[in-house]
Amino acid sequence: MNKIGKIRKVSYLLIIRLWGDGMMKKRIFSFLGVFLFIASGVFAGDTLTIQDIVQQGLLKSSAVRSKKAAYEAARAKVIKAWLPEDPMAGIDVEGQREIFKTGSRMNYETMVSQSVPFPTTLFLRGIAASKEADMAYQDFKEEERKVAWGVEQPVYSLFLTKKTIQALEETKTLLEQFSRAVRARYEAGQAGQIDSLKVGIELSQVNVEIFEWKQKEHVANAEVARQLNQPMGMVYEIDEKTTGEKEELSYSDLEKAALDTKPELQMLKAAVEKARTESLLAKTDWLPELTGRVEIRDFTQEGREREVDNFIGFSVPVWSLVKGLGGAWRGADEEVKAAEALVVDMKNEVLLHVHHAFSRVSAARFAIETFEKETLPQARQQVQIALSGYEAGKVDVLMLIDAQRTLKNLQIQYYKALAEYEMGLSDLRLAVGRNLKGAKKGEK
Repeated sequence: MNKIGKIRKVSYLLIIRLWGDGMMKKRIFSFLGVFLFIASGVFAGDTLTIQDIVQQGLLKSSAVRSKKAAYEAARAKVIKAWLPEDPMAGIDVEGQREIFKTGSRMNYETMVSQSVPFPTTLFLRGIAASKEADMAYQDFKEEERKVAWGVEQPVYSLFLTKKTIQALEETKTLLEQFSRAVRARYEAGQAGQIDSLKVGIELSQVNVEIFEWKQKEHVANAEVARQLNQPMGMVYEIDEKTTGEKEELSYSDLEKAALDTKPELQMLKAAVEKARTESLLAKTDWLPELTGRVEIRDFTQEGREREVDNFIGFSVPVWSLVKGLGGAWRGADEEVKAAEALVVDMKNEVLLHVHHAFSRVSAARFAIETFEKETLPQARQQVQIALSGYEAGKVDVLMLIDAQRTLKNLQIQYYKALAEYEMGLSDLRLAVGRNLKGAKKGEK
């Protein structure tokens, strides 16, 4: 188990062990667990998976915390919307001639009253508040997806720089092998000094490329650190198992998944339902509000309760109907239409993003398979044949160098295709709004 796993295990055990020791300890050790989880990914030299880094990004994102807090606030308002206003209670004192002479009171009147909107009003208010909470939740999940995407993209750029440096280091090793072959032929009087110079120049050029890509690696590390709000000098070791995973996907399955799960689209759908509910609420706002009141009168001289009065009343919808006929009802209907139009526009945008991302993934995957099955094996074979031919004096050094350049360029293109494939999958996850492993497999 590496350092990350050990620290996480300790933090989890601490939380579980002390979970039942009171609310304050729960909070303290939950915070400790989160702190240790975050800290566990910041040690230089640790090998991190993409899931580790994305989780750190989500934990440290102020935007995600803000969206989650907004959702919790909206959810807390739902119960309030279902319930009427508080009842009113009071005492009416009669017959007291002066404010401070309580002995002159003739009687007391105790009163309790409750106003209740028409049942459909409470019901519709509750539905509207529920839809508002649904919108806040989908907004929160969409922000999580965006943060994950924002972390994944620079991570795969970092992966590309590391693999490119690896390819260049392999090329350097190959050129050093060429140099030894040239020296052997030169010492045997079978090759001129020009061959050694050509290989030396090529080796120097590769060293320049390695230096340039190491600078790009530094910038890529800094970009990941920026996403995680960590020091710019951090160095990340990316687990290569996080790349190259093949997904069997189809346009139809992805389109269906996107329309069913894309949080941004689901948020707009909830907005339509909320607008429809509020439109119905506006059209039934004139329904009367009921008020009930009970009064108990106690006469001081008699020392007992003598009268109990009951009152039931309802509001007269004079101004509500005037407001509705004056434009409130029509305005509510227009808000529904506006919300529905946004859903249609968002559906088209979501499907377009799915097609863009799927095309990116498909092109990269085809390139990866071609490189792995055909191009790279042939390029390696070409280098071996050229080297054997040079050592046998059948080919010149330029053919040897050309074979090496071809292999180098193809290796770099292969790693670019791997990074492009993973970035495309990241785009697909953002476009669909979910992980892709649960999607139905199919063919285009």
